[in-house]
Amino acid sequence: MKLDWIEFENLRTELKIKKVLFNKDITLLVGLSGVGKTQILSAIEYSLKLAVNKNLRLEPYAASLGFHVDDKEYVWSYRIEQDLNEDFIESKEMKYVFTYEELFEVGTSIMKRELDNVQVIGYDKVPTPKKDESLLVQYSEEKFIKPIITELLKLYPIEMDMDVRGAIDRESFNMFKAKIKENIKKNDKLGFEKFSHLPVLLKIYITKKYYPEKFVQIFSAVKELFLEINDIDIVEDTARDFLMVAIDVYGKKLMQHEISNGMLKTIYYIVELITMSENSLVLIDEFENGLGVNCIDVLAELLLSERNDLQFIITSHHPKIINQISNKKWKIIERDIATVNNISAEEYGITHSQHDAYFNLINRWEYEGKI
Repeated sequence: MKLDWIEFENLRTELKIKKVLFNKDITLLVGLSGVGKTQILSAIEYSLKLAVNKNLRLEPYAASLGFHVDDKEYVWSYRIEQDLNEDFIESKEMKYVFTYEELFEVGTSIMKRELDNVQVIGYDKVPTPKKDESLLVQYSEEKFIKPIITELLKLYPIEMDMDVRGAIDRESFNMFKAKIKENIKKNDKLGFEKFSHLPVLLKIYITKKYYPEKFVQIFSAVKELFLEINDIDIVEDTARDFLMVAIDVYGKKLMQHEISNGMLKTIYYIVELITMSENSLVLIDEFENGLGVNCIDVLAELLLSERNDLQFIITSHHPKIINQISNKKWKIIERDIATVNNISAEEYGITHSQHDAYFNLINRWEYEGKI
């Protein structure tokens, strides 16, 4: 899947995100703190989860997204508003429902609903759908929707909520371990992609045990940054009954809680970037947070060159990141009260060499009195 654009409105706060166009490889959202960069990532994440998750809490949002699956171009739009059913008014319980939704392939409306009027391609009559679930969820097994759902599931909001101190209790780990072994036993040619959405800890375990070539790729990238690391493993902390990441440093084993936050976070990033499904969409908010200078350089290079099949939408304030990404890939984000606007670097007047791009941007902000 490639996300082409999004426009979004929070009907509760009246925050509007003007249409943002994304590059097929990497889009860097640049702007001062508080202008709406993270809100753009959150809008993308929420919308794509809404299309595949029946248990997601509905919020009063309206959005349209354009995306490609293979060579087909789609537009999916939705509007969620308060349910005005009298029963809910009397009970004072706030409930939201879909009041509008449409999936549109260029030239064809695949499915559409406006309140109680619902149309689905190939159906003369449509059973009344649930008002609190997307039509994409409800028709996810249909042959004309299933390939779309498969691609929409390839969302990785890495930095939105990365818990690098997470561990797995022994009972849960053993349950996962048994299921993984059973899956691989049934199909010894099973590709790693089936496991690509599991937690990092499990992905380290799986690659080391069943996909050694991928583990070598992970370890080589880690070793490039941290020469002192001789091994990475998943071990049990018997005192806590938890399984966690451990590294061997000069013959000494360091458990996860003994590893520096920057080093652990870097390892997590490397594992995620190498093990993601092909053609995935990756959201990273403030890429540089918690990373050392050397780590930023190597991870930025990994991000830009290692996985050409991935689409990245990232935010950053760090000059090293901003200067490494061509200003042709920038979207400069500004906010006018409740409206989040975006503009290209060229339209913004940033046309000098890439080396000077960050400083030209800062100088522009200083001249305009923004910093």
